[in-house]
Amino acid sequence: MPHNSAAKRPLAPLTQTSCYPDDLLPDIQTMLAALADIEVQYRIEKEQLQNWTGPKAVKEQFAVQIEERYQRERRSYDERLAALHHRMLAVMELEDIYRTT
Repeated sequence: MPHNSAAKRPLAPLTQTSCYPDDLLPDIQTMLAALADIEVQYRIEKEQLQNWTGPKAVKEQFAVQIEERYQRERRSYDERLAALHHRMLAVMELEDIYRTT
């Protein structure tokens, strides 16, 4: 049996519905798809570089460039996804307040 906290948490009831506003879910899906595309491209480039037989110094320079581009491309999507996450938490908090009043 796994020893992580996720295994100890009770599952949400099957009747519980999603609380995403209509505009949040498509935005989240778009951000996750874009991040997945960036990740796939990054892994392809790293694999190609690993298999390249060029000089070690040049490979290291290319590796740095690949990593920098990867981080740069991810940054705006990560920030947007974090903003959507905070917005989702705010909506959930408001729904909890509404339900308890």
